Formats: sequence, C-alpha cells, structure tokens
Amino acid sequence: MIQKNMTTFSNSKINRPVEDQYKVLAIDESPWEHKVLVVGKDRAWREAPCVACPHVSHTKGLHMNGTVYYGATKKDINFPNNSIIVCFDVRLETFNIIKVPSKVLTSMGYQSMWFRYPWADTSDNGTDKTLINYRGKIGVVENPRLKGSFRMWVVEDAEKEEWSISTFHLPESADLDFMVMDTFSSGEICLVPRKWSYPFCLYYYNWEKKSIRSVRIEGLPVSEFRRAETISVTVSDHYESLMFLKTCKLIQGLSL
Repeated sequence: MIQKNMTTFSNSKINRPVEDQYKVLAIDESPWEHKVLVVGKDRAWREAPCVACPHVSHTKGLHMNGTVYYGATKKDINFPNNSIIVCFDVRLETFNIIKVPSKVLTSMGYQSMWFRYPWADTSDNGTDKTLINYRGKIGVVENPRLKGSFRMWVVEDAEKEEWSISTFHLPESADLDFMVMDTFSSGEICLVPRKWSYPFCLYYYNWEKKSIRSVRIEGLPVSEFRRAETISVTVSDHYESLMFLKTCKLIQGLSL
C-alpha cells in the first residue's frame, strides 16, 4: 500500500488456483482517490473507487484473509465520531468500513482512535496505534508508554460494534521507549526501540506468558546508524520471495 506523505509500502497477495498476483494499493489524499496496480501485468494504474466515504489514512496496511485493513478518519465528520477502519477486498477491489464505537473512545478518554488529542499534529498522518492480526481478528495496539504499559483493542464483532480491551505491562527490565511493529503466529508481538542503541535488539513480547525476549541484530553499520535521526525497521515471520520494484514506474501516473 502506498500512501501520500507516508513511506509505507506493502504487497497484497491474492491466492488464486492458477496463478498468484501481487497488487499495490495507492492512496492519494489530494485529490482524494485510490488506485490499484497489478505488479508485472498492468502498465498503468487503475482507479479503485472508494464509495465508502472520503477519509484520511493514518496506519500501515494490515493484510489478513484477502483483505487490507488500515486506520483512518472520515473527512466529512468531526471528532469524536470520525474514527474508522477501512477494509479493501484485494480480489474484488471494493471498500468497506468498520466504525470505531463511541463507547470505545469514551473508555479511552480520547476523541479519536488514532490520536490521543484532537489538536495533535496530524500533518504527517502519524499515529501511536498499529493494526495487528490477533488470532484471526483485527487488533489495534498502542505503543507502550514510558511506564511500560500498553493497551490492545480487538474487534470481536464489527456489525454489533463489540470490541474488547486488554492491558499489558512490560517487565521492568524492558526500560526502553518502544514502537509496535507486528504480531507473529508464535503469539508474540515485535517491539522496536524508537532510538538507536548498541547493541541493537528486537524485542518480542508474548501475550500469553506476559514475558519478553530480545534478539540481537549483528553486522549493522554502527557508525552510520548513530548519525541517523530516525530508524525504520520492517519485520515479518513470513517471506515467500523477495521482489525488487522500480519506484519510478510505480509512482508514474500518481500525483504524489
């Protein structure tokens, strides 16, 4: 998924009986439009009309069971009832939305699911929330706070607007400022330090055992990393193949 003003990019795979296809979903907020490209097949972007509602995306895309989900806010409605999760059916190329219940926001003390305060700077679409696959259901996890606690909301029944909430606490030994990256089939969630530290480690928190383990990453260019202002890390527990795409061809035809 490509989003204007964001560096997010992910491939959404369609499993078909005969052949596999990889699609890229591009979201352009000015003008507001959605486009789709089949990698290796389409020579130009095709429009994928989103009739659900005009919106602004805030989270990375989560691909689960043939659908890409991402957190967003409606453009035509102000706080506090404009938080949604957009659902893009990769095969049919259609959109749907899941409303974030107002009772969920009330329990949080927020006016938006994706921002702690309505006056937060949203110019870069940044958020402290991440969508994850939690046992086959959509989960929303916030980045751990300085005291080591973080919450997770799970969409139990979208139609009935039933969401559950759980609070987790990191061990005192994990005294770092983390970002949530992804969740894995092992039942762990990957946490990445916001700032560079040596040695550089990834941390895996186990939901069930409420324990954390670290994995040290070797062979990094330490001198270059120390000069970097920000760190961008992508992790996954599944790689079928690696594909290198020419960015110039991907962005051709987009008003990015």
